[in-house]
Amino acid sequence: MHSIYRSHGRLPKHLLINSPSFFLHLLHLSTTPPSTDLQPHFMVDYLIDSLKFSNPEAISVSTKVRHLKSPQNPQSVINFLRNYNLSESEIKSVVLSHPNILLRNVDKTLAPKFKVLTELGFSSQDLAIVIKRDHNLLVRSLHTSIVPTINLLMSILGSKEKIVRAIKKSHWPFYGRFFRTNVVLLERYGVSNKDIGRVILRNPRLVTQSPVRLESKLVEVEREFGIMPSSLMFSYGLSALCSLTSKNLRWKFDVFKGFGWCDSDVFTIVNSQPLCLTHSEERLRKGLSFFMNELGYAASWLAARGCLLMYSLEKRVKPRYKVYVVLKEKGLMARELHSLMCLSNDDFVKNVVERYREEMPDHLYDSSTKIING
Repeated sequence: MHSIYRSHGRLPKHLLINSPSFFLHLLHLSTTPPSTDLQPHFMVDYLIDSLKFSNPEAISVSTKVRHLKSPQNPQSVINFLRNYNLSESEIKSVVLSHPNILLRNVDKTLAPKFKVLTELGFSSQDLAIVIKRDHNLLVRSLHTSIVPTINLLMSILGSKEKIVRAIKKSHWPFYGRFFRTNVVLLERYGVSNKDIGRVILRNPRLVTQSPVRLESKLVEVEREFGIMPSSLMFSYGLSALCSLTSKNLRWKFDVFKGFGWCDSDVFTIVNSQPLCLTHSEERLRKGLSFFMNELGYAASWLAARGCLLMYSLEKRVKPRYKVYVVLKEKGLMARELHSLMCLSNDDFVKNVVERYREEMPDHLYDSSTKIING
């Protein structure tokens, strides 16, 4: 008790411990907040006016930047983000998730970071999309996180364009604590840099997952698909397995077996075309039904030509099959159906459709070029 009045020496007579005045005074001290807490922080009104924050949102953010003396720096940050085409709602989202962004020095932290990313090949629109997906990019250290990560990606992917493509495909996941560990893990398993690059470009999240889970999938690729790490198909098998649960994988196997496939046929197709397992069960059934039930091909034939199930049935397979039938009946088609399907769109149009233009009905020519080029 005495410490309350230490600076005044002895207690005043009217505040003797046994007096009613003493207890009333203590009650006043315990229920009256400091005068500074009664004053709303200027950032509350600023955030409400500038970014349309609700009052609770503005109060929450202002408590994390209370030592600000003016809105000058926050305004510089907001203007900087606006210049990179972030909308007001996107900037608001950034500030809500990372209030300390308002404390950043634009010239020393944000501008150099954006300069590096722009030189990498990101447009302002690209950066807005990346930041919208992952606000953490704004608060990551340029020199200890972003630049080292870009350097590692460059050593794997080999070009700025591929780095930008990988990041735009998902978000900026590569500064996570697992990325470098997983790259080393893949290399230890004998996966080439080229295949690691394929994995990153196809599914960046795959190399940022838990190393324990990734290692279990590496083992499964060999066990379930019989694909060795040195194989060109290994990265595809890994991508397929990482996108499927064990239950999903069994269901996909059951689809094939429902069409009379034996284990060796299933093994053959997943060994050569593991990504076919990432298709929906409905798409697999339609493809199997077309080639086996309508065209009469055996499971062993289709298993050895698994790429046929990778193509779109409506946009590629059926239009080309119609052309194949017409030209086959006229004795003009020496190619096997499989090789016809494997031609690129340009080669198919140039070497088949245009070459035999006069031999095809107009409607078939028109529909073929429209679907193939459309």
